[in-house]
Amino acid sequence: MRTKTAFIDYVRRRRLDLVRADAPAAATDEALALLGLDDTALDRWASSESVLVSLPHASPNVFDPRTRVCWYAGSVQRRAANPAHHVRVVLTHVNFSDLGWRPYAWWYMGEDEKVRCHRQFSRNKKRKHVIVAGRPPMDVVPEGASRTDLDASRAARWGADLAVSYMLLGSVVERAAGMVSGRTVTYLPLSLLVSFVREQAADPSSATDEQLLDWCRLLTDQAQGRRTGPDGVLVGCPARQATVFDNYSNLATLALLGDCHVLGGAKMAGYWPHVEHRLGALRQAAAEDMRDPRVTVVPDVDLLRFVGPSPAVAVQLERQGVPYSQGLAVAEHGDFAKRIDPFEHAGPVAG
Repeated sequence: MRTKTAFIDYVRRRRLDLVRADAPAAATDEALALLGLDDTALDRWASSESVLVSLPHASPNVFDPRTRVCWYAGSVQRRAANPAHHVRVVLTHVNFSDLGWRPYAWWYMGEDEKVRCHRQFSRNKKRKHVIVAGRPPMDVVPEGASRTDLDASRAARWGADLAVSYMLLGSVVERAAGMVSGRTVTYLPLSLLVSFVREQAADPSSATDEQLLDWCRLLTDQAQGRRTGPDGVLVGCPARQATVFDNYSNLATLALLGDCHVLGGAKMAGYWPHVEHRLGALRQAAAEDMRDPRVTVVPDVDLLRFVGPSPAVAVQLERQGVPYSQGLAVAEHGDFAKRIDPFEHAGPVAG
């Protein structure tokens, strides 16, 4: 518990960095509550025996089949007597060339039941590698948006940057979908994990545990680093100056979150042995309370059988060349994840 507690204490000190400095006190409180970074949610995480971890990209869209990850986590939590806390570690360093999540635009349902597209950033050839966290926050209420999307866009204005805006937007939508309830989920930028490791390694006086200090130093010695350049694009740098590590080192930092099950698909399961190799190299320095994260493959359920687009929406999506999204499903089906559980026979999360 000491390692997890040390990191959660760090999150408490840094959480206001995620909210615009000019946000009114009420907006700051609302933003922190939506992100699960208020004291109630953080206390719940601190006392939770285990943690479910998902790794969404910073985007206003969660397209099928990625919708199933948060839906599955909510299903697991509802069926447990003492549910694990769910930490959505958001990859805020993704760039606008990401076609899996398309963070450069937001597809939403208008009140006229037309699928609309709000372009947040141009994907021209010279600019598509700019990272999401390097852009200003959303400050636009999309034209003709439905109630949930209006609420999401208004909350998104209080993010310190575009990546946090997307985290706030996602929280509102996932609550409306019925995937998230109460203070059971925390949205956490990966950059906070990286900065914690980096600062621990650089400043022995900040370390609360000698083993944690050694672990952070060993990780930064082995990691490859990148940070944002003046044009908003990631450039290589020493790991002790980095805002993001290489992929395997990023995933190794999840050991700081507590006893965690990392939710993913077949792709993550395929490269998880490389993560375990990185964790194995760190094990000699790990504190007694640190356990290696384990990957849990989310059942491959065809969610469109349960919550799919109407024929009219399907035609529009085909014309626009995008899949069905979590937000569009909320606009058409409301709190579907509260009423439908396609994972009820999937069994508990494997240990």
